[in-house]
Amino acid sequence: MKKQDGFPGQLSYVVPAKILELVSRNPLIADLYFTDIGYYPQARYHFRERKKGVPQVILIYNIGGKGLIKIGHTSYEIPPDHFFFIPSNMPHAYYADDQNPWSIYWIHFTGSKSGLFSSLACQPIPIERGKNSRINERLELFSEIFKNLDRGYSIETMEYANLCLGHLLASFTHLGQFRLINESRGKDPIGQCINFMLDNLNRKLKLEELAAEVNLSASHFSRLFANRTGHSPIDYFIQLKIQHACRLLDNTDWSVAEVSREMGFDDQFYFSRQFGKVMNMSPREYRKR
Repeated sequence: MKKQDGFPGQLSYVVPAKILELVSRNPLIADLYFTDIGYYPQARYHFRERKKGVPQVILIYNIGGKGLIKIGHTSYEIPPDHFFFIPSNMPHAYYADDQNPWSIYWIHFTGSKSGLFSSLACQPIPIERGKNSRINERLELFSEIFKNLDRGYSIETMEYANLCLGHLLASFTHLGQFRLINESRGKDPIGQCINFMLDNLNRKLKLEELAAEVNLSASHFSRLFANRTGHSPIDYFIQLKIQHACRLLDNTDWSVAEVSREMGFDDQFYFSRQFGKVMNMSPREYRKR
């Protein structure tokens, strides 16, 4: 037997063409939006074959059972807790295992940003379960979209659901960042150092002191930090200081000099120069704006 859909307990939403036309012209969400989305639990005999592919990128996320995805002449087994991106217009087929059929969440999405997901395409990617995995929170994001779509396809619903889509896709493409919120302070030296920075925003910290906090040499630590964040440790620390200074300017009546001292700057004019480098405006201009 072969079934495209019609599984007990399934959820599926196919956005009408007229709604998609409006979405594609909506500047808030036109760069990334779904056309179809759903959930097929224990999808026995599930089978799809598209010899010319489809115009959208497809995400298949298997949470239980097994399945297989075929791209060209290559077949990929999809065990539980794996996801797979199929590029747009790529011929493909996929089907559930006969004995242990998969349970999958799936999305067809498009927009000018959709092609950026090609770097992760055509490979099964595991999502390891653990105390930091946030599996249930990812499933709740799917549920959030489904519950909104149950109420119809109003402009507000489509905007909200597709803004949620970006967060949902990021939970796959940026697994480390998605899990970071639950990670232990002590295991990741970069995360540990950022926490140390946040605890000492009113101090002057040198590179050697930051490196010593995580028991690394200054040169090795600096390379690790720059590779992870795209910034040197000291530049990142200054950005955190300026970020907190913005909150003080927003929420207190402190003078610029007082904010400067609170952030560990003895020289108000040096503080203003650093503020300008980060925010492209002076502290006074920021407060006025």
